[in-house]
Amino acid sequence: MAKETIVSLDIGSNKIVGLVAVVNNGSVEIEAAEHIEYEERVVEKGRVVDIYGCTEYIKRILTELEQQARRALPLVNISIGGGFVRGWTTFHTLNLETSRRKITEVDIENLLKNIRNENNIPQDAYILHLLPQEYIIDEETRVRKNPEGMFGSSIGAVVHVCIVQENPLRNIVECVKKTGSRVDKVYPHSWACAEALLSEEEKESGVLLIDIGKGTTDFLFYDESNLCGTYSIMTGGEHIDSDISKILEVSMETANEIKKQYGWCNYDTLVSENSPELTHQVEVRAIGSGAKKFVTVDEISKIVYDRISDTLARVTKKIEEDVDVWPRLGAGIVLTGGSSLLKGIKSCAENFFGRPVRIASPRNVMGLTSSYQQPFFSSVVGTLLLCKKDMENEDEPESDWIKKFNDKKQRIANRFKTIWNKW
Repeated sequence: MAKETIVSLDIGSNKIVGLVAVVNNGSVEIEAAEHIEYEERVVEKGRVVDIYGCTEYIKRILTELEQQARRALPLVNISIGGGFVRGWTTFHTLNLETSRRKITEVDIENLLKNIRNENNIPQDAYILHLLPQEYIIDEETRVRKNPEGMFGSSIGAVVHVCIVQENPLRNIVECVKKTGSRVDKVYPHSWACAEALLSEEEKESGVLLIDIGKGTTDFLFYDESNLCGTYSIMTGGEHIDSDISKILEVSMETANEIKKQYGWCNYDTLVSENSPELTHQVEVRAIGSGAKKFVTVDEISKIVYDRISDTLARVTKKIEEDVDVWPRLGAGIVLTGGSSLLKGIKSCAENFFGRPVRIASPRNVMGLTSSYQQPFFSSVVGTLLLCKKDMENEDEPESDWIKKFNDKKQRIANRFKTIWNKW
């Protein structure tokens, strides 16, 4: 594989993060990194609410990255979440007109087209990815690679269908376009986090990944190395801030500060242990009047605990609508995102789910400084790694990543890669 440059952007609800990396001989090395926190609201719950403001922040970060990398960056890759991304796994079978013959490129193409056409996609949604995970020949032989050339009378496919509401995505793409650059590839936020954080062993054993960001929570479930569900809900760390602000009558800025410093997610455990920590008093300023007052760690932690428990309950409800996930979590649960740094969240989640939990941050990427090895940078790092995987698949004639449908002249092997160029 020739030396390639990858740019990834994570356009979050409170900040924008960008990385530039060079892929050379299969290795990834970070050449530039930058993040900028918003001074005003331009993105809320993953959706652009100020297209001009968002464009300016993207322009600022791309300018900084270009200066660090000493080159123009015309193509960028992004990850998206925000409650408008959803994915599920489906299975379809195609009986071949002539039995006991070789499976052709056309057979596979027809099968996957049928899957796309037969799934009920809302009118305002767009199929972002179709991810073939395995094929089943004659209802018994399971194949993970491209089955073209094998003999069979029927071919089935297990495919993960990922859809996105079209207009929120268009708005993000338009912001990038206004800067003079163009979006090359788009990935679900949770997919990027999984690429940065999960091992192949975890995916095989069964694992639930939960990324709790500022405005949204994105999560997915793997079992037997198959992606079984992609989800996003519009609740996150900012909702804890809002609860603290309203209940304790302090500013959102103060709420965020005391949440991080004094809030305990495992409040119920501290109460049962009669922990003296809960009686500690914290001085704050009342919103509006600015009058000095005191609140206790008990008050702060109860609010944090209630909202985190509500978020985990929403995750549970959402995923249980599709699949009975709990008996299949051999590798437990992985937490990431900014809210995964809250005090006591690991034990809180373990008590809630009854499964082992680990907090994960991106590691083992050359050039990634320690300041970026934090849970809230998981998505931007994972986007780089997904792009690298797609580049490798372009060079690998039997890759089975993601199929592109809109170019019949491409060989079937190259259809299993992410190419997102509708706009």
